[in-house]
Amino acid sequence: MPLLQRAYGRFGLEVRNDRSQTQCYGLEQEGCCRLLFPRVAGQQMEVVTVNISGGIAAGDRIEGDLRCNPHTNLLVTSQAAERIYRARSNDPAARINVSCHIAEDACLEWLPHGTIFFDGSRLQRKMTVEMADNARFLFLESRFFGRVASGECVEQLHVRDGLSVRRDGRRILEDTLKLESDSVNVLLKDPAVAAGYRVVTTLVLVASDVSSRLEPLRNVLAAEECKGFAASAWNGMLIVRGIAQDNWQLELILQRILPILRNGQSMPTTWRS
Repeated sequence: MPLLQRAYGRFGLEVRNDRSQTQCYGLEQEGCCRLLFPRVAGQQMEVVTVNISGGIAAGDRIEGDLRCNPHTNLLVTSQAAERIYRARSNDPAARINVSCHIAEDACLEWLPHGTIFFDGSRLQRKMTVEMADNARFLFLESRFFGRVASGECVEQLHVRDGLSVRRDGRRILEDTLKLESDSVNVLLKDPAVAAGYRVVTTLVLVASDVSSRLEPLRNVLAAEECKGFAASAWNGMLIVRGIAQDNWQLELILQRILPILRNGQSMPTTWRS
């Protein structure tokens, strides 16, 4: 098969505290990656990632580097859900690698819209986090296995998607999804996997006060519309996992969950409609 043009992109951002405000200290944008800075009130800086290539194809490479210096507060979200397109039989997987460094008394929130996997897509993605003992990290990843409203069915996937977190130099979390199957749709129907639901979501909060958030979170998740979600907390971490039928149901649930994990703050600016 002929070689196809592939996209490469890199973004980098370093923030520092300046008179109790989080300010951009270093910015890097290369290839298909752009960072936008919407104007928001408060001490937190909000950044929106944009992939101007329109999606991720097999063989594409994206690299990111985020650095939060002491006493900073950074929220990173995305302009829209990322799309992972179908690959040819001999195409290499797309690769996305993001590294994060969170210093003392700093906060990083990674809250993208999610990832849509098309039938036959291939992806290797890894986020690595190095954080201080008293830093705060909030992570969200929602995986959409085809779009229900479009009647899409995902059968074949080759995905390896991981999150690695070190706090004070010690690894506290290694969370990896490895999905290599020619019958993904059948697999998702298994009651022990997703019970026929098409959206799988994970939230991770690493902070010193996670234990105080568990009970109010479980009270919210006890509602009938949140029956596919559950939460647990240990060792300074809180993890929420859940399944939903579509993006509409997911966002309704996240609207109730995120304020508990974000000290009452609402959804990111680009999520509001």
